[in-house]
Amino acid sequence: MKKISLRGTWQFRGLHPTPTLPRNRRGILHWMQASVPGTVHTDLMRHHRIPNPFHGMNETEVKWVDDLQWQYRKSFEVPSSFLEHEVIELVAEGLDTYATVSLNGKELGQTANMFMTHRFDVKPQLQRANTLEIVFDSPTIRAKQLEQQHGHLRVALQSHRVYVRKAQYSFGWDWGPQLPTSGIWRDISLQAYSYARLQHPFVKVLSVADKEAMVELSVEIVRCSPTPIHVRVSVHGHGTSFEQTIPVSSDRMIVMVPIIRPKLWWPNGLGEPSLYTAVFSLLKDDEEIDVVEVPFGIRTVRLVQEPDHRGKSFVFEINGTNVFCKGADWIPCDSFLPRVSQATYKRLLHLAHHAHMNMLRVWGGGIYEHDLFYHLCDQLGLMVWQDFMFACAEYPEEPWFIQQVTGEAEQVLNRLRNHPSIVLWCGNNECEWLFCTEQPDKSPDDMRGSKIFRDILPSICETLDGTRPYWRSSPFGEGFPNDESNGNHHEWIVWSGWKDFTEYENNDARFITEFGFQAPAHRRTMETVLPPTEKYPQSRSMEYHNKQTEGMERLVRFLARHHNITGDFDKFIYRSQLVQAEALKRGVEHWRRRKFETGGALFWQLNDCWPVISWSVIDYDLRPKAAYYYARRFFAPVLLSYRRVGTTLELWLTNDTLHRVAAGLHVSFRTFWGDVLWKKSKRVSVAPNTSKCVAQFDLSPFSHHDPAVHYFHAQLDHEEHACEQRYFLLEPKHLRLPEPRIRSRIHQHSPGEILLKVSTRHFVKDVCLDIKRGEAFFEDNFFDLDPRTSKLIRVRSNLTPGRFFERLTISSLYERR
Repeated sequence: MKKISLRGTWQFRGLHPTPTLPRNRRGILHWMQASVPGTVHTDLMRHHRIPNPFHGMNETEVKWVDDLQWQYRKSFEVPSSFLEHEVIELVAEGLDTYATVSLNGKELGQTANMFMTHRFDVKPQLQRANTLEIVFDSPTIRAKQLEQQHGHLRVALQSHRVYVRKAQYSFGWDWGPQLPTSGIWRDISLQAYSYARLQHPFVKVLSVADKEAMVELSVEIVRCSPTPIHVRVSVHGHGTSFEQTIPVSSDRMIVMVPIIRPKLWWPNGLGEPSLYTAVFSLLKDDEEIDVVEVPFGIRTVRLVQEPDHRGKSFVFEINGTNVFCKGADWIPCDSFLPRVSQATYKRLLHLAHHAHMNMLRVWGGGIYEHDLFYHLCDQLGLMVWQDFMFACAEYPEEPWFIQQVTGEAEQVLNRLRNHPSIVLWCGNNECEWLFCTEQPDKSPDDMRGSKIFRDILPSICETLDGTRPYWRSSPFGEGFPNDESNGNHHEWIVWSGWKDFTEYENNDARFITEFGFQAPAHRRTMETVLPPTEKYPQSRSMEYHNKQTEGMERLVRFLARHHNITGDFDKFIYRSQLVQAEALKRGVEHWRRRKFETGGALFWQLNDCWPVISWSVIDYDLRPKAAYYYARRFFAPVLLSYRRVGTTLELWLTNDTLHRVAAGLHVSFRTFWGDVLWKKSKRVSVAPNTSKCVAQFDLSPFSHHDPAVHYFHAQLDHEEHACEQRYFLLEPKHLRLPEPRIRSRIHQHSPGEILLKVSTRHFVKDVCLDIKRGEAFFEDNFFDLDPRTSKLIRVRSNLTPGRFFERLTISSLYERR
């Protein structure tokens, strides 16, 4: 198959100006240069026709963009040899969203689904010199027309959004701006062939055993000629070498392949995510006319739901082993999707892997992610809970909508089913939960759109895949959709319901797929979008960059609960990030102690789509917040955690490894100046993949000591999984921390890497390492230092050691009183 890319430089202009178009914007009616893939908004920004919508309150200044039609065109030539092919198609992998496509003045067709690849036969129209035109209608206007025609449904946020198959977050969310885009957002090309082409390859794992795994390889053949052709199938990797050539006699070819002594794909922390490669080659007279390469993994996945004393379990079993799922929810990386780079995907996913995460949930209000996302998850052992793109609403059940959804789901399955990282298909985000909350006398099946999630999607998943479970919604289960006794659960009584994070320890749900606390982005990230006069906590622009109703009020309320209130911009960000970090720590440690009565904890959310105060732990500019570094510790394979029950302090050891952990445990009661008033040591042992209480202490004998200057310290001496934990008797705002006397030394370790050593005489809480200008990634940060101890931190930075040291800042929670 031959391909001509149509990426690159195009032209665009606005059509049919409306009364809302400002007079000083009339220049957009003339042709301007565009970049494809791209969006109208990014093209307009490039020409300075609109301001950056992320800056200040500029989002309100660009709403007129969505009121217009936008026309894109590209003139191009094709060689005569290309025109000689029997079939020539225009392949648009992503048109956002309502598009009319024309070639050389003749309409090829119309589209109405952002998520689908569209193919158009252009053989009759294609010439040596050509002009391709695509006109985009306003997604908001079209959606509102459909809503007026078919009726208002129960929908959170913008009600018309459910009528258009477009990323739902683009209409505004409680963490994202209202910027419904239009444009050619993914690749577009001409593809030509004369005999046949391959499509929908699938490597289906049928059985797995120590000695042999059996896989079924299949591929579909689209023919346009009776000429004899063959398909050559090969599999290689980990000592396997298989090849077979088969004459094509139907539109689908199937080959059974045994894999001797298979290397299994394992989630992060439990083993190697081993991958094999299958190659399908289409041959005519021994000439390769098309080829498709498919990386795949060998693994089994089962969702274990067994009755117990509390209801029913919800545990993922991979390769016969129960896995406690640790991770976060994933949203789109930008409001303007085409500018998300490969480097951004690599950075975010490697950070997730570095923090010991083993699962990400692709949230149902965004997009089916780029292939690179799933390939990286395959390579890093990051399991994916994959939502279909429906969120927080009823959805239409008209035949035209069902037809769109069916085609979309079939494409999604055919594209993504080979990825071993995907361990579950999920119908939607929160649709049934919100419906049943508003209609407590109704069942989920009474919801408009239930047909999609109850019947259509599971049928497609079983037909086109059948290798992993389907789950109707997140959250869902028997009875009320967000019940704690079975199914999966979203915990939003804490934070959104104004409850403090201490309430997490009262939640005994079986699997947590959403919970979270907000915090601002890094100071430098926030500064990029705040006007110079508004860099203070309660400025208009600062509050505008929190999209949750009363979000800033919650931020201040919970900050006051745990830390001293401050009007200082830097300290406000620092302390708010610490509250978020402590909140996630409290929840995860509680649910990990319950292993496997609780089967997993995924916090909301990993990343952001713009610079914002949100629930993310990595901000839009890819700077980790305090909670990211806390996550790296509370997601560690072996975890020490405290649990207070009345006057008893319990110490738990959670072991996620597949080996017994036996080590010395040392617990002490200390002052911030280094005096050890009590200590105890013992040998502890925890079986593989379990959690148990390994020590408990009565707090009564310590009650006469000043709680503002004393704390408990626990340390596990293990060669591979050494860890420590501290317990404070008061909230941070009431601790009388000594003035920190931190010393630092650095030296170049290797090109691009610096070793930083910090040491202290007195206890220091939540050491924050940063640099004034430039970028640096600290392998660890926001950590405590015990008296007369030091810590060595690896830092990735392109700065010279001298420049790095000049720009290094070290701060902590201490405040002079």
